[in-house]
Amino acid sequence: MRAGLPALILHEACEAAGGVAHLAALLAIPEHELARWLEGDGTPPEDVYRACAEIVLLNDGGAASS
Repeated sequence: MRAGLPALILHEACEAAGGVAHLAALLAIPEHELARWLEGDGTPPEDVYRACAEIVLLNDGGAASS
């Protein structure tokens, strides 16, 4: 199994959100779907991917400004 960019972004967003349950709640998606995408099984929809990328960027931006 090869982790692509979407899975890596989801992992980073998951870490920033405080875990799978928190990220799934933020995204309003079932945890099992998020877990599947985190494992690299399938690709998240574009809106989920974009929301995760935004979470990552906002989290990185906050860390850089402190």
